[in-house]
Amino acid sequence: MGMFKLKKGYDIPLQGSAERRVEKAPKTTAVAVQPIDFRGLRPAMKVEAGDKVSRGSILFVDKQKPAILFRSPAAGTVRDVVRGERRVIQRVIIDVAGDAAEKFESYTSDQVNALSISQAKEVLLNSGLWPVIRQRPFSRIADLDGSPKAIFISAVDSAPLQAESDLLLDGLDKEFQLGINLLSILTPGKIHLSASAKTKAFFSTISGVELHEFSGPHPAGNVGVQIHHIDRILSGEKVWYISPRHVSQIGRLLATGEYPGAKTYALTGSELEKGHYVRGTEGAQVSDLVSQDLKGSTQRVISGNVLTGAKSSPLGFVGFYDDMITVVPELEGRRFFGWLRLGLNANSFWPMFLSKLTPKKKLAPTTDMNGEERAFVSTGEYEKVVPMDVLPVHLCKAILVDDIELMEQLGIYEVAAEDLALCSYICPSKIEFGDIIQKGIETMEKEG
Repeated sequence: MGMFKLKKGYDIPLQGSAERRVEKAPKTTAVAVQPIDFRGLRPAMKVEAGDKVSRGSILFVDKQKPAILFRSPAAGTVRDVVRGERRVIQRVIIDVAGDAAEKFESYTSDQVNALSISQAKEVLLNSGLWPVIRQRPFSRIADLDGSPKAIFISAVDSAPLQAESDLLLDGLDKEFQLGINLLSILTPGKIHLSASAKTKAFFSTISGVELHEFSGPHPAGNVGVQIHHIDRILSGEKVWYISPRHVSQIGRLLATGEYPGAKTYALTGSELEKGHYVRGTEGAQVSDLVSQDLKGSTQRVISGNVLTGAKSSPLGFVGFYDDMITVVPELEGRRFFGWLRLGLNANSFWPMFLSKLTPKKKLAPTTDMNGEERAFVSTGEYEKVVPMDVLPVHLCKAILVDDIELMEQLGIYEVAAEDLALCSYICPSKIEFGDIIQKGIETMEKEG
């Protein structure tokens, strides 16, 4: 077991963490599967508005790799296939009715262990669960061909108000082990499972993994950071990664022979009456989960956490890879003489406000950017929040000038947008590091 104590990073002290109690969500009225959640996906539709679907019915496939299926998390009627600019499919919305389900083959632990690599892949592909596995570099759905040198699972909950893995998996330890058994077939290398001091007890009995303990401020829980410290990606190598919840989802599929559409969410943020956990349905409409807990009408709803989540709304839907909803106050208009405020209740990494005198005080986040984008100032502070051997400013500048060779030397294959999210948070120039990193990743993919 490896123990990693990271010092670089920053924990944003925010109000609105979820209480450690799990409730059943109100009735789910609608769900959506969103092709925009899967980077680089070009969907080919298999349903249209008005079609009846069961839980596990095929909604669309990947045009480039038709073996990758995307199935419905609930039974009902397809309400709409929403398209955006250039008729790009944004989401498939399903009005939920009943619980009819497609049937797949179920497996015992011994039967799973006897599967070959091709059979294990076929189980995941046919069931629609292949997209739960992603790969580095490029942070996209794992390639079908070949196998990774290792698989990584992060159960370290370091992001702001992050959902706690042991609650997301409450009562699913057997299913989690079954999922691990299947994943171990897919790689000749190790399965690295990282936990924190708080979650390691839950995972201590899991076999077939190499358990690591990570501690320190965010982004210690990012899988990219853990890959960097455990087994770095070298040129030509690839690794796969998957969330603990998705491992248990694979296990539920194997045990029951049905598409596992149930999902536990953390409801967080200062604009909720009381944050807590709810058991709902994958891809649920936000209003079905949080409408009874909202304090007012001027909030920003985020699918995911405040650093890397996507802006949504009560009528929006939770992203495929997100385990939480965050609700924060929405800024309306500009603050009068905002630059003169003392900042007793203002979040900041910099010693600019009086709130730095009480660093442990949890504050309510807002959507205030405290200024607009301006000239890029290299402060030397960005490295303090990136616990990797990566120079954020140099890497971003190499991306902006399309210097492919320099991008490789500076570690573009090791990072994703989420790994430099704190750089955007602390940046006095309001530069979106994540957007720049994403541009670099897309450039490297095109270059092959």
